[in-house]
Amino acid sequence: MVAPYSIWNADSVNAKGIRSSAERMPSRFIIGNLQGSIIFKKTDGSPPSMNIYIYTFGCKVNQVESEHLIGRAGENGLIVVNEASLADAVIINSCAVTERAVNKMLSLLRKIKKDRPDVFALVTGCAADLLTEKLKESGTDVVVTNAGKKDAVEYLLEKRDFYNSIETRTVLDIGYTPMKSRTRAFVKIQDGCDSFCSYCIIPMLRGKPVSKPEDDVVNEVTRLIAEGHREIVPVGIHIGKYGQDTGSSLAALLEKLIAIEGDFRIRLTSVELNELDGRLEEIFHSDKICRHLHIPLQSGSTEILKNMNRHYTAEEYIAKVSAFKQKINGLTVGADVITGFPGETEAHFDECINTICSSGVDFLHVFQYSDREGTAASSMKDKIKGAVKKERAERLRILGDRLKAEAADRCIGKSFRVLAQKNGEGITDNYFEVSMPAGCEPNRFYTINITGRGEDCVLYGEK
Repeated sequence: MVAPYSIWNADSVNAKGIRSSAERMPSRFIIGNLQGSIIFKKTDGSPPSMNIYIYTFGCKVNQVESEHLIGRAGENGLIVVNEASLADAVIINSCAVTERAVNKMLSLLRKIKKDRPDVFALVTGCAADLLTEKLKESGTDVVVTNAGKKDAVEYLLEKRDFYNSIETRTVLDIGYTPMKSRTRAFVKIQDGCDSFCSYCIIPMLRGKPVSKPEDDVVNEVTRLIAEGHREIVPVGIHIGKYGQDTGSSLAALLEKLIAIEGDFRIRLTSVELNELDGRLEEIFHSDKICRHLHIPLQSGSTEILKNMNRHYTAEEYIAKVSAFKQKINGLTVGADVITGFPGETEAHFDECINTICSSGVDFLHVFQYSDREGTAASSMKDKIKGAVKKERAERLRILGDRLKAEAADRCIGKSFRVLAQKNGEGITDNYFEVSMPAGCEPNRFYTINITGRGEDCVLYGEK
């Protein structure tokens, strides 16, 4: 049984070699791109046992799981600090979706151990499932696979590895996760994927789809709203598969969430093309649903899509996305696209450009194909040279910048309900950043009349 936690006064920490001066105690922690001020103590008055540093790579699911680890750290009387140099132990929540993500994580790990060989290092997340031996060779003291991630703090304290396969998991067992560092609250509703796209290693690392029960999600969201959060972001590895293991569905869950009382909105993340239906369309007419949707494309060539094991054609993508945008006034759409997939010719690439432009995509997330051992694509012939992938990716990014600028220009002269955040920033429901007028308080909604945009597509306007 772990002890409850409360805020620790940094000035009075002086036991077990912990820094006793507030000047030496950081005021912020960093978890990937999460920022805030959190220092814990045990309620029995005893000082924290160690300082820990948490770094997050990858997706929003990893980010909410790191928030969960912050809570677990507090329950165990630990301080979460903002630099590895201030830590007695470091937890790295890793990503393995691309080779680049793995290499960045390994570089960070090696730097930490080189600069401070005595620091205790725990690695969890997808790389822990994929690279157990390599992590040990790189200086990791404890490896915890995804199946044990929620208990990673306890494994750190016990200095004990956890190697169980994710296939041993049968339920989504991460409960309520407080969002101490955010205005927008992420809620993990789902994990796992069984789509087995030919380029993707995630089903092997995250396991089969599992869902949090509807009532648990409703209770968690209700609690987060009561705590003051104004934007709720349901996250998962494949949220469109929510409920397939429990007899529910994403649409059924959303209908319950928008029925919750309060001044808040819900932002969906990524929904696959084949999961868009009339029921979901109807839900998007609610003023509690943000008018933005991420609909992965991956390739705009029907032939390449088939080789990717994606179950739609380029023509179907164009038709369905265009129709959805016409029915939901003001909706913006983001899309992922992978360039350099094995066998991709210049003609295939031209088809991709056409599909993007014809479908009405507003935000483009570009990736170069990354060979992942064990996937179907890794054994395909006709691999694309790195220079070609790089050049095509650059062309796509230029296109993406143009599409985003055009979408931003369409916002000028219109009014938006903007959620104010920290540092004078805000976010529209259709996912544009706004430089807020003076006097706007964080975590409140303001109606802003958009009068212009910057070169970076950040909007500005007047109350």
